[in-house]
Amino acid sequence: MKRKLITIISTLLACLFALGIFAGCDFVSVNNRRDMEQVVATVNISNDETALGEMFGTLFGEDFEWNEGVKNDLSNIVSTDEVYKRDLIAYFINYGYNYISSGSSYGETFDLLMDTLVSRKIMVQYAIIYYLNEGQVVVDRDSVDKDLRDQYPSAGEGSEGVITKSGLTAEGYLAAKNTEGLSEDERVVESLKYFLTDEEIKLAEYTLRVTVNNAIDSYEEEIIAQESGSDTSGTETDRTTPTGANETKETYYPKTSDGGIDYDIYTGSNKVSDCGEYEKVDGSTPISRKKAYNRFISSLKSNYLVESGENTSDFYSLGYYDVELKTQFEQTLINKFMDTLSVRIADQLSNDELNNRYTAMLGTQKTTADSASSSEFTTTMDSMSDSSFVLYSPSSGYGFVYNILLPFSSSQSNYLTAIKNSNTESAYLTARNAMLLNITATDQRSSWFNGSEDYSYKAEAGSYYDNGNVEGDRYLFFEDSYTKGDGIDKYYGQYPYNGEVSKDGDTYTLVPNKITIKDFMDELSGYLAHVDSGLTLTGNYVDDETFRSTDFTNEDGDLDYSQAIYYRGAVNLGTVDYDNFLNEESSSYKAISAVNELMFAYSTDTGCFNTYLGYSIAAEGYTTSYVEEFRYAAQQAIKEGAGTVYVVGTDFGWHILYVSMTLSEGEIYGGYNPDEKSVEGTFSYNFYQSVKSAALSEYTSDMQNRVLEILNNDTIVKLYESRYSDLSNLG
Repeated sequence: MKRKLITIISTLLACLFALGIFAGCDFVSVNNRRDMEQVVATVNISNDETALGEMFGTLFGEDFEWNEGVKNDLSNIVSTDEVYKRDLIAYFINYGYNYISSGSSYGETFDLLMDTLVSRKIMVQYAIIYYLNEGQVVVDRDSVDKDLRDQYPSAGEGSEGVITKSGLTAEGYLAAKNTEGLSEDERVVESLKYFLTDEEIKLAEYTLRVTVNNAIDSYEEEIIAQESGSDTSGTETDRTTPTGANETKETYYPKTSDGGIDYDIYTGSNKVSDCGEYEKVDGSTPISRKKAYNRFISSLKSNYLVESGENTSDFYSLGYYDVELKTQFEQTLINKFMDTLSVRIADQLSNDELNNRYTAMLGTQKTTADSASSSEFTTTMDSMSDSSFVLYSPSSGYGFVYNILLPFSSSQSNYLTAIKNSNTESAYLTARNAMLLNITATDQRSSWFNGSEDYSYKAEAGSYYDNGNVEGDRYLFFEDSYTKGDGIDKYYGQYPYNGEVSKDGDTYTLVPNKITIKDFMDELSGYLAHVDSGLTLTGNYVDDETFRSTDFTNEDGDLDYSQAIYYRGAVNLGTVDYDNFLNEESSSYKAISAVNELMFAYSTDTGCFNTYLGYSIAAEGYTTSYVEEFRYAAQQAIKEGAGTVYVVGTDFGWHILYVSMTLSEGEIYGGYNPDEKSVEGTFSYNFYQSVKSAALSEYTSDMQNRVLEILNNDTIVKLYESRYSDLSNLG
């Protein structure tokens, strides 16, 4: 399972709107500088060496040994961290709603948030001491971007850890911490950077720049809307996008040719062309941007986050920038420490332990499935994901199909309704078959141009599938996913809009090509071959005249739903290996990626969008909730195996069915294979990641509770409750 992350939005954004939010609220009794700058808590874990030693023993057991140099210098290494009242209020803006909506009172919420702020300070201090004591930073290999893993040495034979920083000493840390000529916040920033890689430092800085630009963007969009008197949002109903669309990988930041950050904060006083990959909002001008930036600065001043006399024309010189960068680095260090704890869990998960867990899960599923109804088992199938597994099937014949629906037009549907009301069922179905051949479909992705967000981009020659039927520029979608991320899961991303596109300013005029069912099948065949030349689709149509005049009544007088099937074929997948079924290099994964993308392009059945493998289908002989023609065709197709393609007609129109996976009776996979636990897309990789994730979640939760239990004492933590009693005493 790919690890992806939409560009991080830090705590800053909500804090920017603090003045507006609290202007009408009565729970902030005295909103002035003196009140906001009160220290409401202090944290220093070096004040209690006994508790600190106990905590290290709890986390690392007998493996932990004190470095005497670090132990003897704790008072210099750890400074007392202060929590200000403004920090508490900013946290409420960000996270308070979650607690309030869950039933907590305002007072209870502020108390919970205070615990969180204190815990955060404790964890940062704790991580600093631990890394200095070890002299290096070791993290779980899986937490490092796969493109960077090879540059870090292994933590040892058989370990899942890699060393991202080494040579750490108390002297080196204190030298960074006590750099002359810096403010207190700047010194903290330098001390935190001591534990981070260059990539992590740049990512944190980039994240903060994005956050600041997003905040200014919000002000500017409001200004533009007010001055133009128009709504800048799209007018079309938005079509569902694939899960992960336009997400960037969590380590992404735009780079200059010399490795710097190719992204800057746009204030209107600088040129947008000098801001790298920053994209200005629609309708932006230097004047509107300056107005927005001034509002942004005004908000910071109103909340006492910018001092009088500071040079606001240089955002990077503001003390506020250092405060927010410190917050970014603190969170990065906490995340890194969680990745360090993950190594301990990963190294404890032996192959025997993983095999035992697989065997136990298989046994439980067998007992459940053998006694379950067909509908109960298909419900289990619907829960299938990269972290939820179906290991056993009570019988063969179950499977998954993708459904691409090319619908009747409204006039065609009205005509068929009239026929249905005045004829026998068999006669109606014959008439419906004739009408099916008249269906024309179009690309449904117009809202990805003109909806609330423009996902389109002009494709470069050679980067897309060319069916030869479109003149002019070709447009693809979700550029960020493929240039800044790892792509979109099960979505190849090179099928352009099927029609002519012309752009006038921020508006697109689209003329879609109309295609018949045979045109669509040609598109499917061509796109499969584009994705991989080995993916060949072969099959046969029913003769059109035969299909138009077929009699749906069989010799027994019953309806014969096989007469609704127009095409039977299959994609050549070779030998289907379910242990490697979703490995990106497998034929099965590539075919699914092509079919899934065409489904998003053409289908009007949005219920199949963003499913794991399509619709779950019960084995033949069992009833389903699907219409009979669909059920019959899907069950017949599944019997022929993965890669099978059927085209069947129903009252809704044409259904192009692609069998993504079939379940054989008994055990579906070949068990847990330790040799494949690091190969993405394999069953063993997903199983290992799932087990490790669950174990880590439980472990870190327990350890964080222990940290608070042991270290959150009166010697380490000082709470000045009277200074925020106006908040904690609220109902």
